[in-house]
Amino acid sequence: MSGREVISLILLFAVARVNSDDPKPFDKDKNVEIDGTTVTLICPEDSAKWEKEGKEAEGEKTENKLVINKYTDKNNGLYHCVNSDSTVSKQKYYFYTKLKVCEGCVEMDMSYSLGIVIGDIMITVGVVILIYMCAKKKAGPAPHQRAAHSRQTGAPPPPEPDYQSLNQATRSRDVYAEARRKN
Repeated sequence: MSGREVISLILLFAVARVNSDDPKPFDKDKNVEIDGTTVTLICPEDSAKWEKEGKEAEGEKTENKLVINKYTDKNNGLYHCVNSDSTVSKQKYYFYTKLKVCEGCVEMDMSYSLGIVIGDIMITVGVVILIYMCAKKKAGPAPHQRAAHSRQTGAPPPPEPDYQSLNQATRSRDVYAEARRKN
């Protein structure tokens, strides 16, 4: 790189660093609070002036907080705060909000959810054991099985008494008793 290119690169970085509109990083977990339908934005600077998308922001303004009661979808957007004191640099802090809030919602932590799942599994296992015990009492003891070696091999089992034996007299008069050729 030539000397001219190095100087141009240094100048470019210096101009980019001087730009005061660059958002200053801050901890969003400490700067946005949600409680039901109330959203509170907290500016890291004192004596803050709040704007939403270039216009003055609606809501209750305190020294460094913007409190939006009954937050709805129309409140979503880009907010920023700037220190209104003229002696301090005009650093802007940006808040982009796209929130879904509801009244009466409860935030559940992981241990509470895990407790519900484990409790549900324990109740289900208890019901299965109860059904097993009731079914076992109702069925009684299992019938005694014969030993496998005392079984006769090769002999067919005796016929069931539910079936009638064929009667030759009635058999011949049935429609399908004989196979006939069609001429």
